Amino acid sequence: MTALSGRDAKLIHDLAKAILTEPEPVRVWPLLMERLTTDLPADLAVLIDLDWNSGTGHALTGKPDWLHEAPLDALINAHMRVHPLLRHYAHTADRTPLTLDEIADERWWKSEAYRAGKSAIGIDRQLALPLSGRTGQVRGVIMSRSGHGFSDRDLEYAELARSLLDTVSAHERVMLSLPRLGDPAEYGITPREMAVLALLDQGLTAYAIGSRLRIAEKTVVKHKENLYKKLRAHDRVTALNRARAAGLVGPAWPKPATS
Repeated sequence: MTALSGRDAKLIHDLAKAILTEPEPVRVWPLLMERLTTDLPADLAVLIDLDWNSGTGHALTGKPDWLHEAPLDALINAHMRVHPLLRHYAHTADRTPLTLDEIADERWWKSEAYRAGKSAIGIDRQLALPLSGRTGQVRGVIMSRSGHGFSDRDLEYAELARSLLDTVSAHERVMLSLPRLGDPAEYGITPREMAVLALLDQGLTAYAIGSRLRIAEKTVVKHKENLYKKLRAHDRVTALNRARAAGLVGPAWPKPATS
């Protein structure tokens, strides 16, 4: 593969910045779909979540906006088990971005499933950005183009973007678990720092927080330093007490009674 250009590297940087500074998790995925279709570029992008064992799935969000009127869930539930990309990720641990051109045979291009997708949303060439997930789950972004395939540059961009999407997914799980209490913006605390603060409140170490959020341990330490400075604290206990007093985290769990 050829190395990404300086412009492509900046696109990835800007995408990461947009993700980690968005205060509302519910808005992150639509933002991602819009940016991916522009930066790659592609005609459309859809975030899907499938339960392979039950044969059911959903399109969670997508771009362009007309996709919300398309019968995406019906297409998924009718044809997911024969779709080459979905079948590949359901039966392997591979999470490398792949294209239909790489793994589909002639049967796919002649299949009812292909014709149905082509008729409904104009799918032709597709690229999958699969996310990490539990066994039996296929979650990721499917990107489509009409008429021409994806280049080596596109695949390299997709691999970097896929890594970002995994980080977003982990960040989202933590952010959605936070209670809606005080406003962290009043203290200059970023959404990323709030995710770290919530996990500090759970008693996790820097290493464990890094594993949960899919970031480096040294990055967690830097976030902790920033939190301590903004909360005017020098240790975890003081920082959490001040965060609790400000309504940024919930009340402390009661200690078990001693006999």
